[in-house]
Amino acid sequence: MAPPTRTAIVPPRLASLPREWEQLEYSSRSLVVVGDGRRLLRAWGAPEAPWVLAVEPVGHRWQVEAPGGRVEARAVRAAARALFSFAHPIEEFYRQVRSEPVLRGTERRFRGLRLPRDANLYEALFHSIVGQQLSVAAANAVKRRLIERTRSVLVHGRVEVPHVPRPSALRALGPEGLRAVGVSGAKARALGALAATADFPPERIAEWRRGELAAAIEALTALPGVGRWTAENALLRGVGRPDVFVGGDLGIRVALDAYGVVPRGAPEATVRAWADRHYTGWGSYATLYLWRKWVEDRPGKTG
Repeated sequence: MAPPTRTAIVPPRLASLPREWEQLEYSSRSLVVVGDGRRLLRAWGAPEAPWVLAVEPVGHRWQVEAPGGRVEARAVRAAARALFSFAHPIEEFYRQVRSEPVLRGTERRFRGLRLPRDANLYEALFHSIVGQQLSVAAANAVKRRLIERTRSVLVHGRVEVPHVPRPSALRALGPEGLRAVGVSGAKARALGALAATADFPPERIAEWRRGELAAAIEALTALPGVGRWTAENALLRGVGRPDVFVGGDLGIRVALDAYGVVPRGAPEATVRAWADRHYTGWGSYATLYLWRKWVEDRPGKTG
């Protein structure tokens, strides 16, 4: 067996590995923490050929690793930078945070927290489709059953790292197999369509990353079973756009209502107007930091 590919990256000044592994945004995202909590394992790669990316801070650098013989050092470094959205100059977002009362202070509270990415758009759409109209706990339960049924697990050392089922595995399950693990009929059809078109051309991904947000949302909502909420989540996590405020998300609406900003029953346009007014170009980070703040502050939180 070839030795692992090991290399290193120097993170931006504003960058941190998450310290709290129960974070909402990391739930069920093919991520495992090992050792003393400083070493992170994450499934990465193409939909049909996932591999394990390992990241661990060592001094002022982060050591990154992948299975030997499969991934070049340059690709390993690129994967780690993409996972933590190193290309985003979040100091610009922090300047906006300091002038807005709801999130003011989170630039210190969650300092260095960057948008955590999925390995590809297929993975992000899979998570978003399964999660439609479900609580986080219910969606995670369905995903666990799907992972178990399709044996979607990689082994790194002695550690098992789950990954989303390969497109071929979803096709093999078929509608009946998907329904058997708790996927609704509509979602089974959407996942089947996703599995049939899993490899999105790189030029389309680049267009959806840099082009007009409205055009990217329109393109994705043309896919079977993909509405605006699903498209926005996929653009945020699978494409890595910094400007997607998920105004239709129930958790976001509950949080904004609790903080006295926008009533829970207000139109989505009103919710998005708040983000447009305060976080131009940084809606994804407003979504992320508002999630984190609410997860920490919500009444009845234990642990």
